[in-house]
Amino acid sequence: MPRAAPEVRTIKAVVEYDGTRYAGFQQQPHLQTIQGEMERALSEVTQEEAKIVGAGRTDAGVHASGQVIHFLTGWKRSLEELHRAFNAVLSPDIAIKEMTVAMPDFHARFSAVTRAYRYTILNQPVRSPIEARYAYHYEQHLDAAAMGQALECLVGTHDFASFGQPTQGESTLRDVLRASCSREGNHIRIDLTANAFLRHMVRAIVGTLLLVGRGVLHAEDMKVILAAKDRSQAGPPAPAHGLCLLRVNY
Repeated sequence: MPRAAPEVRTIKAVVEYDGTRYAGFQQQPHLQTIQGEMERALSEVTQEEAKIVGAGRTDAGVHASGQVIHFLTGWKRSLEELHRAFNAVLSPDIAIKEMTVAMPDFHARFSAVTRAYRYTILNQPVRSPIEARYAYHYEQHLDAAAMGQALECLVGTHDFASFGQPTQGESTLRDVLRASCSREGNHIRIDLTANAFLRHMVRAIVGTLLLVGRGVLHAEDMKVILAAKDRSQAGPPAPAHGLCLLRVNY
């Protein structure tokens, strides 16, 4: 009798990574990427051709504490063994935090309802070598209250063409559910949650907020920039290393 084909499972995993050494999440020829490293490791473990799908295509240098991926596998061993073996062969700056068997129709990207990002600014005169990878050091004092006020107009469904380019298709409409800026000591944290984000959108928003924090722009100017639908009206993108994908909700 012919041997039965192995059962194919859809695996959902939560991934944490330090994006410093990588040219972003998405696979790119001749460049080191998060997706490429994970596919290499998964193929080594399962001896299958691996295809990893991520919930968010983070830029070069951007980190994640709650990226979500999915992949299909016919590997027969337990989920616990797969989790342990996957982490054992991954680069030290990438780790699988959680792993579950998902429904066959689960899709890490298209099943996602919201994504949450945080941008961290170290706002003090002297740089911190320890925090240099994960927080943007900004010497000049920033008015976090004004930055938070500027964010208020971004909540809701708007055309965010002033802050980025679409990753797929042509629509620049996005629905921002939450936007906040808070200071704790010398750290300023900007949190944004939306159904999806344009390419460089968070970093462009933060770059514009830096101008507000310095007093170059007023908080009310953010509304004018948003309405312009013109990328040249917003500030330059803040550096990638201050940005982290915190979580993806389903």
